[in-house]
Amino acid sequence: MPVYEYECDNCVDEYNSDISALVARLNKSNASRIMKKNPKFFYIEVFDDKKNKLVFALGERGKPNIRRFRYKLKNNKILYLELKNFRFSELIYDKEEEKNLICPLCNRGDRIRRVFSTFKAIFDKRDRAPGPGDELAWHLDYKKMKDEEIASSWVGPEYLEQYFND
Repeated sequence: MPVYEYECDNCVDEYNSDISALVARLNKSNASRIMKKNPKFFYIEVFDDKKNKLVFALGERGKPNIRRFRYKLKNNKILYLELKNFRFSELIYDKEEEKNLICPLCNRGDRIRRVFSTFKAIFDKRDRAPGPGDELAWHLDYKKMKDEEIASSWVGPEYLEQYFND
């Protein structure tokens, strides 16, 4: 029973248009208008990098099930956003069930696409060699597993003697 992750392109396009409108007029009144229009925006913060000062912040920071984005803009401003997560996961048994998916945010199912699943990457890690970001236990377990493979494939004198006993 595979778990797949999906993104709603309708929600992504809505976010992109609202972010573009916000960047075009980066002030508190425009940001509050966008937050009222789109309740999926949880937090907007604009920080002046040159003066090292907060310009404005709107909304509640640190809600659950969010996606965080940080943009460095041309005029030495940093835009920090927390948006409602437009990714969702579904348990799919048949390929036909994938056609009946509905986005939990916008309740539409016309533009949903499957994306790279972080669940699959976590659960399939035993099939790959450990990398620089993996925990130490996985490195040690992998070395032990490879040592056991080498030891089981080693041909010792006991194995060879069965062919040369006369």
